[in-house]
Amino acid sequence: MFVTSVFNWPVLLVICAFFFNLFFKYCCMRCNSNVCLVGKTAVVTGGSLGIGHEIVLSLLSRGCKVIVADKIITESVKKSIIQKTKSSNFVLELVDFASFESVRNFVEKLKKTEEKIDILINNVGIGRGDDKPTDDGLNVLMQINYYSPFLLTHLLIDLLKKSEEPKILFTASNLSFLRANCVKSITDDNIIVSNNTTTYLASKFFTVVASDIFAKKLRKHNIMCNSYHPGAVKTNIFKESRKYATLNIMDIISFFILDVALFLGGQSPRDASQTAVNVVVSEEYKNVTGEFVGVTRIKPWGSHDEVLCNKIWNASEKLVKLQPNEKL
Repeated sequence: MFVTSVFNWPVLLVICAFFFNLFFKYCCMRCNSNVCLVGKTAVVTGGSLGIGHEIVLSLLSRGCKVIVADKIITESVKKSIIQKTKSSNFVLELVDFASFESVRNFVEKLKKTEEKIDILINNVGIGRGDDKPTDDGLNVLMQINYYSPFLLTHLLIDLLKKSEEPKILFTASNLSFLRANCVKSITDDNIIVSNNTTTYLASKFFTVVASDIFAKKLRKHNIMCNSYHPGAVKTNIFKESRKYATLNIMDIISFFILDVALFLGGQSPRDASQTAVNVVVSEEYKNVTGEFVGVTRIKPWGSHDEVLCNKIWNASEKLVKLQPNEKL
């Protein structure tokens, strides 16, 4: 029993990662669209590093104005973007996604400076976080990866409605397929995840669920909303997670398997960003909404369970403290 419980989800993880990642590495969706984005404005969260940074570079190269929302805002990030794109058509905004107040302050600033938002890419994320709750009383990983993007999307709906072709994209993961036993309980006003080892999986599953419901609720406003799986990527997200690792056997096995998966099939942030860029700019996805774009468009088990999904949505509304006029 012990061996089964210890190796169950890690073994599934490496099997999925190995085959999915090899596919992405050698058959990665390339964005061959030459669509010009001059006059468009995009918000990219977590855009200072990794996949988000590459998305920012791609959008800028097409003439798009990009607002980069991140906790890491430095002069070196600014210089890197200008050097690589020869463009200064971007704004760096300091946002702490572990704080709902910071997210709300960011949106209030956007409402004063922007007439519309054409593209919202919820890319911010971490692989592991501190055990200490945030000031909002939530698990830090869940707040950064899921709750804050959930809140941000609600708060930006009015600006998105002013765009002719508004699009929302959430960065999810094929690890959302392994969400079994990740959630201890879901009540009308709370979501309790099982443990730190599986919190990341839960956050990505909830992301897929929320994206689907956003798509349904926003269809009447012609706002396209999708989620996507970028593949296993050689970024710092899991390297940073190691400082929170313990000597627990599950942690040791998990990080070993992640290392193997990245070594065998990991791709560069630039390659991984192509799927996201393709979804928000190409004609192929112009009218596509409610999809989970990746190796296939198959969605995680449980994401079709309407009762479960509505419980997640309703609890999320309360946890992020949405006001009545902010709900969809």
